Amino acid sequence: MFRAKDLVKLGRQLIQGYKKSCDSLCSPWSVPLCSKVNLFSSDNGLKVEEAKRLNWQGRVDLAAAFRGLESMNFHEGICNHLSLVVPASNGDGKVMLMIPYGYHWREAKPDLLVGVNSKGEVVEGQEEVEASAWTIHLGIHKARPDALCVFHLHSPYATALGILKDLPFDMYHQTSCYFYNDFAYDQDYGGLSLDTDEGERIAKHIGNKRVLFMCNHGVVVVGKTVAETFNDTYYIERACMHQALAMSTGRELQRLPEHVIKHTKDQYDLERLYYSKSFFESFKRILDRKE
Repeated sequence: MFRAKDLVKLGRQLIQGYKKSCDSLCSPWSVPLCSKVNLFSSDNGLKVEEAKRLNWQGRVDLAAAFRGLESMNFHEGICNHLSLVVPASNGDGKVMLMIPYGYHWREAKPDLLVGVNSKGEVVEGQEEVEASAWTIHLGIHKARPDALCVFHLHSPYATALGILKDLPFDMYHQTSCYFYNDFAYDQDYGGLSLDTDEGERIAKHIGNKRVLFMCNHGVVVVGKTVAETFNDTYYIERACMHQALAMSTGRELQRLPEHVIKHTKDQYDLERLYYSKSFFESFKRILDRKE
């Protein structure tokens, strides 16, 4: 008979094996963590038809993420941004997909999204992107080649906790444990993100974490796929909501014991990839029914 901790260990080993096998595939999600390769290299190793297919699938997923997050009020006006690195539709290198400036997230559609190259130039589509969007996202994508998907938003509760001076986010609820040792803070807000070095600066703060609280600003969530990043964005906001509501009572919060936190994190990690995909696909079905 396996003990619970043995099953957790076995599960983690299986996931690591799965990740390694995924990293060996010729797909837009195959860039390994901390790789030194040029994310926007002109050598995709893909035929044009396959590049077109992956480009379109990325557009479908990113548009769904925009609309799904908007439906939960995670957006702020038209100024927040999501990005995804995919093969260029012509098969020559990769592009960063973004929504053109001036469009509401509810308007997002696959063919509306534009493709931006490594210089911040629009090479797919006719519209322009917000300056702070490409300065933030390009820098993060280049510094974190594993982060093919980057979400920057001002979701209410995650943003609110980032305003508090004592950096309060902690392991008070089981959902919080999902992000144990996987979040960081940027306490160096200096105005609108228009400097071309801003993305690189932010990337240094996020390190190898999945979530960055941009204090006095918002939040950044990064991942390998739209599904993973969408899932993490939803759950970091929920974890922050639970904590903020508890803090609003003015009573002392009860932090979970360290061994429980670690165990819960291990349990989440066993199912994170599967659950992320299932959750995101459920949102896509809802959006399809609304069309």
